[in-house]
Amino acid sequence: MVSTGTPEKLVKFLELNPTVPRDRIFVDDSENYDSYKALKFRKLGGDSPPPSGVKFKVPNLDMGTWFNYMKNVISLAPIREKEDGVPEGVTLLGGTVVFSGERMLFASADGIPGDYPPPMDVLDKVKAQL
Repeated sequence: MVSTGTPEKLVKFLELNPTVPRDRIFVDDSENYDSYKALKFRKLGGDSPPPSGVKFKVPNLDMGTWFNYMKNVISLAPIREKEDGVPEGVTLLGGTVVFSGERMLFASADGIPGDYPPPMDVLDKVKAQL
């Protein structure tokens, strides 16, 4: 897993999400979000519109989880000092990428937040390449 932000925000994220394996998550704190751009991930409000048929899905969270999210979202957001307007890190969308060593087995860029492929579809495509 790769995220935008800072190493300090990653530590806080991992404290809040102890089930995420620490050895499988990294933070792109490069000046231009180089890893996101190398993977050709999209941006909200970018040049290309979301793929047709993609709909925003509100996560099904209980009240306590929503409260915890709202309490921490700003402190974890990839906002840099002295950025004007909407910070670039906030507009970056992610994706799903699976590697075996240096070989990429699967890649999918999110069209909107939460637009990730069904896990079983990803596993089936990865298994077919192994």
